[in-house]
Amino acid sequence: MNKKILLGCLLWCISSYGFAGVDLTGKITRVWLKDDDKLWFAMDNTQFNTYCKPRWFGFNLYIPKSDKDFPYYYGLITSASAKGQKVRISAINVFDGSTACNVIQTGYGIVVHSTP
Repeated sequence: MNKKILLGCLLWCISSYGFAGVDLTGKITRVWLKDDDKLWFAMDNTQFNTYCKPRWFGFNLYIPKSDKDFPYYYGLITSASAKGQKVRISAINVFDGSTACNVIQTGYGIVVHSTP
């Protein structure tokens, strides 16, 4: 009986790891508010390029102005950029690298880390 419980726990742990998304962290290097109704930004972590195709000047992440929480994202992103704080984007692997990434589509938003 104990072997079955141990095996079940082991399989549960492995399956949970298999469903875990890719989370990436980096500092915002550039912010661009363009007339296409998007707030564009780029990170110093080049692993983002695997999931989010860089566009002009390396911008590959964006927040659409149409999102109801756009003012909050704008404040978080510009403040993190100005303070040199790290930003975490979770579940970035929902994208395949063929286009730039709408961060809202991950379902997790962004996390801003405090400065050390």
